[in-house]
Amino acid sequence: MVSMRVSVSSSSTKRSTARAGVMRRQPTMANACAQLATVRNGRRELLLLGLHRPITIGRNPQLCDYLVEDVSVSGVHCKISAVRSPTGGIIVSCMDYSKNGVILNEYRMRKTSVILMNGDQLRIPDSLTFTCVHLVKEPHEKLTVFDSSQPPEPTHKNIGKYIVTSQCLGSGSFATVHLALDTQFRRQIACKSIRTKKDHEAQSVMKEVRILMKLDHPNINRIYGRETNGNFVHIFLQLCTGGDLFTYITSRPPPAVRLCEAEAKYIMFQILKAIKYLHDRHISHRDLKPENILLHNPGSYPRILLADFGLARPKSYQETFNVCGTVSYLPPEGILALTQKHLGYVGMPSDCWSAGVILYIMLAGSHPFDYEAACGSNEDWVSHVQDSQFSQRYLDTEARLKDRIVNGKVDFGKAPWDSMDDAKNLVARMLIHNPLHRWTVYGALKSPWILSDQTQLDKAYQARIIDSLPQDEKPLKVEG
Repeated sequence: MVSMRVSVSSSSTKRSTARAGVMRRQPTMANACAQLATVRNGRRELLLLGLHRPITIGRNPQLCDYLVEDVSVSGVHCKISAVRSPTGGIIVSCMDYSKNGVILNEYRMRKTSVILMNGDQLRIPDSLTFTCVHLVKEPHEKLTVFDSSQPPEPTHKNIGKYIVTSQCLGSGSFATVHLALDTQFRRQIACKSIRTKKDHEAQSVMKEVRILMKLDHPNINRIYGRETNGNFVHIFLQLCTGGDLFTYITSRPPPAVRLCEAEAKYIMFQILKAIKYLHDRHISHRDLKPENILLHNPGSYPRILLADFGLARPKSYQETFNVCGTVSYLPPEGILALTQKHLGYVGMPSDCWSAGVILYIMLAGSHPFDYEAACGSNEDWVSHVQDSQFSQRYLDTEARLKDRIVNGKVDFGKAPWDSMDDAKNLVARMLIHNPLHRWTVYGALKSPWILSDQTQLDKAYQARIIDSLPQDEKPLKVEG
């Protein structure tokens, strides 16, 4: 899909000759998923937004798709993007690069990425105002924090020092995530609201909070605060506007069904650094999967963040008999412990197995034990993830998958493994059945696949992630 604009003006195909208010791409409504409406010199103009094709707004004709020549506008003022959301709709976001910032509804935001919900108004100070309209709607989500008969217009309530809106970003069995505002630091954040009915449920939630409060790493979802309100525990988290890794892989335009090796390596490098940071502190995540890896912003070669620490465990070098996580990413010892209660497993080797599965998926576009997947196809694996967990097909597939994880071998028989010896070797060592022989995160970071591009990875990590962190989020020492 492409980003385009509808206007009475003609557009130029070259940025160098573009005029104010004219986009370089020919307009069409065919593949638009959202639109930004504005009034300019008395006439209405529409900027059409397509998936994975951002619109850059600013004064520089060499760098921008839509030119605004007002003196208050920076050379590159902001970039509007749209990606698929994990819930099946879209996420429209705006990344501000300017000196003056942007005003979202009534709040000024600077040097940050914000989500544009349906009906939101985005204003460039002393210049144009855009109204965002989603053409692809989110599936209906039941709100649990707000009254079910809420008015059509978004509502909000104050919880602690934060403003929590009724805009729902996602929901699960035990929690909902709402868009919220941190007015002190002029940024959007996510509010994860968990309803607890019993004391032990509240204690479990607070365990997640205590673990997150101690963590400070660029690749781990940051917690800003917590509040208790009746039966709800609210956790205020760093907002990610790029969706999750699962959606990023599976929603790529055809014929791509997997990531290129360079991008997969950059993402895996970040995942390993975050796992190392956790394991250095004897913490295991225990539910690593693409759905729990968030993209900080839209775009290729993204910064990623590990999220959802509800199953995380301190003292993870100790054996536990409480098996948890997602079957597709559990190691053999975890699968066996599901039915043989006298067996235990250790969280740290389990994390490394999960990371190996994730690496395989990024490079091959399918699950390592999904033998039925045709070459270059991820249909079976994606269908299993999206199936209802109570459907017979899901149960049949899961039973077959469990048997293969315990007794089978990793499928290296299809593309791209014949041309990626170092990557294949790393995956194979992270997916060794015996946890005592399985590579640790320290071994993975020293693998030839990583070391062959260590200098470039370190430079990219510094330039694209560390140097771009807000001052209040810069770690005293980058670890991992």
